[in-house]
Amino acid sequence: MPNRVIYTAAGDGVRLNTVDSIATVKVAAADTTDEYELFEIEAPEGPGVPRHRHPWAEAYYVLDGTLDVQVGARTYRMSAGDSITVPPNVVHSIASCDGVCRFLAFSLTAGTGALFADLDRTIPTDKSIEEIVPLVLSVAERNGVSFLGGPPA
Repeated sequence: MPNRVIYTAAGDGVRLNTVDSIATVKVAAADTTDEYELFEIEAPEGPGVPRHRHPWAEAYYVLDGTLDVQVGARTYRMSAGDSITVPPNVVHSIASCDGVCRFLAFSLTAGTGALFADLDRTIPTDKSIEEIVPLVLSVAERNGVSFLGGPPA
């Protein structure tokens, strides 16, 4: 399917539970022949996504709140209006601090959307973190994501 105009109104889009946040699909990879995808992420304050890598590039743009993004050895404290790119296979982590953070996540390819959809359908929301870690690791492996420094806490 060729690229086409996609309009998603504020508040619309498929909502996916990604364990540590809610991702709303604003532009699906299927709408762009898998060239890119766009998500609005709402992340509560907390540890977020531990150090990991994956084979696709992505970028983040903070709408409101504060987001710590570690890329390699450097940590960036981002606030509304800040953006950052993460090249493919570069180790990175993200965590919301000072309350809820809303940000846009742009992904090149269909990688993030496939990962988020797999997490949403696989990970139960009524289990403890200890119970879901093996499932998260399985989803990550299926989607080409590797965690560094051990499994997510």
